[in-house]
Amino acid sequence: MKSTAFCWLLFVVSFGVAQDLKYIEYETDLLPPAWHQARRDTLMAQLGDSAIAVFFSSPERTRNNDVEYQYRQDDNFYYLSGFTEPNSILLLAPRGISVPAIDDASKSITTREVLFVQPRNLQMEQWTGRRYGPEGATKLRGIGYAALNTKFAEIFSSALSQNIKYLYVPRFRDDFSGLIAKLAGVVKDSLEGLKKSYEVKDPSALIRRMRVVKTAEEIQLLTKATEISAAAHRQAMMSCEPGMGEYELQAVYEYVFKKMGAESNGYPCIVGAAENSVILHYESDRRKINAGDVLLADCAAEYHGYSSDVTRTYPVNGKFSKAQKEIYQIVLDAQTAAIKMMKPGVAWRDVSWKSDSILKEGMYRIGLISDTSGAEYRKFYMHGLGHPVGLDVHDAGAPVLQEGMLYTVEPGIYVMDNIEGVPPQYKNIGVRIEDVVLVTKDGSKNLSAGAPREIAEIEKLMAKKGIGNQPLK
Repeated sequence: MKSTAFCWLLFVVSFGVAQDLKYIEYETDLLPPAWHQARRDTLMAQLGDSAIAVFFSSPERTRNNDVEYQYRQDDNFYYLSGFTEPNSILLLAPRGISVPAIDDASKSITTREVLFVQPRNLQMEQWTGRRYGPEGATKLRGIGYAALNTKFAEIFSSALSQNIKYLYVPRFRDDFSGLIAKLAGVVKDSLEGLKKSYEVKDPSALIRRMRVVKTAEEIQLLTKATEISAAAHRQAMMSCEPGMGEYELQAVYEYVFKKMGAESNGYPCIVGAAENSVILHYESDRRKINAGDVLLADCAAEYHGYSSDVTRTYPVNGKFSKAQKEIYQIVLDAQTAAIKMMKPGVAWRDVSWKSDSILKEGMYRIGLISDTSGAEYRKFYMHGLGHPVGLDVHDAGAPVLQEGMLYTVEPGIYVMDNIEGVPPQYKNIGVRIEDVVLVTKDGSKNLSAGAPREIAEIEKLMAKKGIGNQPLK
């Protein structure tokens, strides 16, 4: 995507006349406006009538020169509004504030929420896409009242005069730039003065607590993201052949994500073979893969803002070696036991302890460690068992599992070749198995079970051909 400044220059030198471009929403399974309204109402009930809250959209980011990154909305802003455009601000006033009537500015109405948005600009929309504008925001996103972002300073000042005691505003981001930085500056630049008249608080913790347990609608989106991810892992396993580049398998994952409707990856694909399989967040994906290598692929899709997180490890030539099988089975046993424990009321640390104990026993059995009582196993397992998923791939969680929470379960063993005393057959074998697990009323459900985990199932699937084996002409 080219920058708006560059596109404006193109418009100036062109002779076309832009027509009225009506905003269109193509998706039919977005979270409905009423869902976001319920989130705003829940938050305002917690804030109380003596408070107002302000939330800012994410900044636009330049990739290089006049090319911008694909825009991604701030999680909490999206959670509350469902609005995906930049340069936007959400103001919540539980007691209500007076604003000009939309159809007659000489009159006033009372509203509890104002979404400040970019103005319609038909010339710019010809280059960079349609904008909602205030009318589209109210009609399509269900916001009670929307105004141009140029009105923020005026309405914010009015809201402060409504006999409030508390001002809730998130911590200002270090990467704020461009127009959103200027808009946020209305609050940021006067914050020290505001603290003399109001108690200033960060609402982020309140919203993160709301995000811990997912609603049925959120679970549906996360299930979709995870099913897409599992389908991509199946195709990658079938496509994997010696002589390919790691990037070729990355391409398979990302093709399936897009083919099945995901807007983007949940995070950069990790596709590493042999010495790269032991690097936890390896992202260059440029090595050629060879027969005898084990390949670790941590790749998942993001669907309508919600990210999955799935990892599979498989042999490049379709058959695990004896050493690869030994390590893989230890990790699989640890993961299976952990998932079996998951149900409401169980402490996550107990699930982690169970997985760790199996990993340690297995490492001791094959000679990777000499003692199971200490932390020697951490030389080969450096991270935790898992994390919640949601709007963030590492989302809000809680110490004790509850129905409606989604956690990844991802034990691993990573044997780098520079660790002394390691049996040589295990060097450069990295294994991680990661699934997205929903905590249900009575237990749990593995949402990514569509991607095989058992050794025999993986080897059987890899005997088939996938979409990545098709020659390019």
